[in-house]
Amino acid sequence: MKTPRVIFVAAGLIFASVAAGPDASPKDSPAHLGAAHPQADADECGRLLVVGRKLFVARCSRCHGERGEKSLSTGLPLSQRKLMPEQLARSVKGRLQDCTEEQRWAVQLYIESFLNQESRERTSN
Repeated sequence: MKTPRVIFVAAGLIFASVAAGPDASPKDSPAHLGAAHPQADADECGRLLVVGRKLFVARCSRCHGERGEKSLSTGLPLSQRKLMPEQLARSVKGRLQDCTEEQRWAVQLYIESFLNQESRERTSN
């Protein structure tokens, strides 16, 4: 049974908010974006995924591939790595220092979307 994509997007936002750390303000993470209105949450998640995909393709796909499928000399492709949200947040922040916080959250959310997809494919086989 396939789980609706919105649930995985929402899970990505939750992971992203946890990655911000205990001292972060709720406004430091995208998880607050739809708190006032549930429909806005799904719309905002979709918008963040589009922004994250564009940035990832422009800045990261040369080495990682569009969905993190390219093998790297340092190990497994990104899509096959078991990364904790905190690790992913640190990596994205380090690589995209010139981007806004929202852009970094968007890229992290996009990466989490294909990390989740890869793990779902592995467990369903």
